[in-house]
Amino acid sequence: MAVLVEGGYGVVRRDTSRNEHTVTMATISNDIARGLTIWMAARDCSGRPAMSVSEF
Repeated sequence: MAVLVEGGYGVVRRDTSRNEHTVTMATISNDIARGLTIWMAARDCSGRPAMSVSEF
């Protein structure tokens, strides 16, 4: 993540296991935080218990 001179933020997301490499620009830090949280939650982390979905 970087603070851009012209204002806003830039984020580089890279996941070599999925062959992903994206650059995102935003002016609102909450947008970046939300996007990174969603992106990180989708990563496969070894040792993390598998998520399960149940219907109520």
